[in-house]
Amino acid sequence: MTQINRNSNNISFRFQQARYSEQILPMYQGYPTIEALPPILSEEQAVKKLANLPQFYPELRELSAELRFHAIQDIENLFVPLFKHTELEQRISRVIRSGYRGRNPMDYGYWVQLNGRNQALNIEQPPPHPTNGRSGKGLTLLGVSGIGKTTTLTRILSLYPQIIFHNWYQERELSLTQLVWLKLDCPKDGSIKSICLNFFHAIDDLLDTDYYKYYARKGRATEAEMVPKMARVASLHQLGALFIDELQRLSEAKSGGAARMLNFFVQLDNIIGVPIVLVGTFKARKFLVGEFRQARRSTGQGNPEWLRLEEDDEWDILLQALWKYQYVRNPQKLTPELSRILYDETQGITDFAVKIFMLAQIRAIESGIEMITSDIIRSVAAESLVLARDALEALRNNDWTKLQEIGDIYPMKTDSFIERAMASKRAKDEERRKRNEPASSENKKKRRQSKPKSDKREQLANRDRVERHDDLRNSLRDDNDDTYQALDNNNHIRSGDEFLD
Repeated sequence: MTQINRNSNNISFRFQQARYSEQILPMYQGYPTIEALPPILSEEQAVKKLANLPQFYPELRELSAELRFHAIQDIENLFVPLFKHTELEQRISRVIRSGYRGRNPMDYGYWVQLNGRNQALNIEQPPPHPTNGRSGKGLTLLGVSGIGKTTTLTRILSLYPQIIFHNWYQERELSLTQLVWLKLDCPKDGSIKSICLNFFHAIDDLLDTDYYKYYARKGRATEAEMVPKMARVASLHQLGALFIDELQRLSEAKSGGAARMLNFFVQLDNIIGVPIVLVGTFKARKFLVGEFRQARRSTGQGNPEWLRLEEDDEWDILLQALWKYQYVRNPQKLTPELSRILYDETQGITDFAVKIFMLAQIRAIESGIEMITSDIIRSVAAESLVLARDALEALRNNDWTKLQEIGDIYPMKTDSFIERAMASKRAKDEERRKRNEPASSENKKKRRQSKPKSDKREQLANRDRVERHDDLRNSLRDDNDDTYQALDNNNHIRSGDEFLD
């Protein structure tokens, strides 16, 4: 059973005890690291597992704007699997499994050969030929910013336990902590030392080990010292695949830094058999040349490129799923015009399409219109996609050279838009309150003005209210006799004979 745990560093990861399943394909039989993996998925199964369709509650449309803004923000978690997503899932499934072939921990001599292969790493030498006749099994995925590369990769990797504990396999002891995958961001300085340090940190966070302390000497170790030790750790834990995201950062590396880093990746793949999956934008194209490109041509997984969505069936599938999540009080049907305008404003960039749909609803609610219109879509796009304007224009003109020069398209942030919408709504509510206030304010003013007159009349009445000398209260207060005597002295008591005939 797969479990989710947090280690002492509060890092969340999925782990399980090894449970071996019989492999239909003969080339995968006898590998405990493959037999412990989840089953290979069909395309239909992959769609169901990758999809994330938040629960929709139409009754929430009647709630306040503040509450509906929360519901709208949940749309950001929507994930609609398209063909390229299931295709990538299949590629990664093959990458991980093929990477374990030739690295069977049950083979006699495997652990003896391990040290020799790790010491063979030399980052100053060109990429060597693969050991055991194996060609590199990694792949490179390039795509437009915002098209969903990282999101898709994260969802695919979530289908696998990251850590599998082995104890026994086929009546033989197997003490192994298998690391199925590890994902790192390419360091901004593009140095091999930085990626080694990040690697040791990540392993320690997951496994509660001390590799950073002993192998990296808390950051003091040299690049040459750390490279074979990084390879050793990857081999000891049977790393299934190493994923390097944000590859375009290598463009900022010092002269020659990108080539050295790519050479290092090829060596990890070819010598110790750990597949490397590189992910980045088209800005990375310019340094994916020469020997690296030649080394990657032999990979069986290909090197996919993710362009924008075309305005075709896949765009319609995305919008049909998205359009259901309308929390405005007057939901609109998806018309060809609305679809065309949303495509024109976002150019098929899925992240932009989802967020403009969200922001259009927020603007509709905040303005009181309570429906998605063409004008609102264009308005929020003009306001929110300012930083992406050049990239969107390049996409409209199919100018891929300019797009490669631009590099990253800045991701949209919805939080600041919602905050501005809330501030605008509060201002409008205050203005509305003030418009409804004059009549009641005037009444209060009149009451305040009339109050002094009332007080003056009362003062005059009090002034005229002078106690006479025979006032009963005066008699009782000033007389020292008892009450009866005081009343009699002041002629307030009469004889009973006066009332008799």
